[in-house]
Amino acid sequence: MSMLEGGEEHDLTPGELDRIEKAIFEIARQQRGKLVPVTLPFPDFWSRVGQLIIHLEQEIDDMRREGAGSARLSTATRRLSNIRTQLRNLANLRLNALTSNAVVDSLLGQGKDGSNKKGKSIDWSKMDVKERIFHSEVSIAVDKFRRVVSWNLLMGIEEKIGNNPVGVPELAVFEDVESGELAPLPDPITKSSDNWNDPDMDEEDRIRAIDAGYFEAPAPPTPVANEPHLVRVRIIQSSEDPIIDEDGQEISIIKGEFCECSR
Repeated sequence: MSMLEGGEEHDLTPGELDRIEKAIFEIARQQRGKLVPVTLPFPDFWSRVGQLIIHLEQEIDDMRREGAGSARLSTATRRLSNIRTQLRNLANLRLNALTSNAVVDSLLGQGKDGSNKKGKSIDWSKMDVKERIFHSEVSIAVDKFRRVVSWNLLMGIEEKIGNNPVGVPELAVFEDVESGELAPLPDPITKSSDNWNDPDMDEEDRIRAIDAGYFEAPAPPTPVANEPHLVRVRIIQSSEDPIIDEDGQEISIIKGEFCECSR
């Protein structure tokens, strides 16, 4: 992890700073006209470049605080400006090379028969990991473009079909299956016996039930007892002689009491 990403304190020596500055201009010179990114002198090249820029900015700030001469300050400022201009040029050259390689591999690197015809491979052990991440993102974007525009159809590329297609297998697949491996037949389903309870009906009742739409003879109607309508009567005068009701019961006649009598 670089100092800029992890926050680690590491002061570069003047020799290391000078080497990084020279590497910026040298790599930019080598990269011109190349479709493949050239190797880098450091695996963390861009992190070291960031450390160089921070160091140069601190030097300029110190000169301003110390009141250095305008010539010295102008030289340091011009040096930093030249490095940044060269970095923009270098980043443009390397990103174009990385993009070109990713496009060739992902878009144009497949023949009509589906075989891969990739361009010149990149030795990622001699590249910055940040550039590899960029290359992978470009490849993903190109693959998405292929799907969106149906690139295989446009180029007449035959798509490979897997050996195990999804769906119902052909009948030939079952020809080599031994009989011992077949699943056993299911047990026969036991039919439930429906016992018919024949009602105790004579033939005339059965015929009447069928005519009436019944499967069974209707139950005979329950006789309803005719209950007498009773009237509650208050006795207003006593009598020594009792009276007899409908059930043959004697009823004493006492003033102020109530008795129930049928109408």
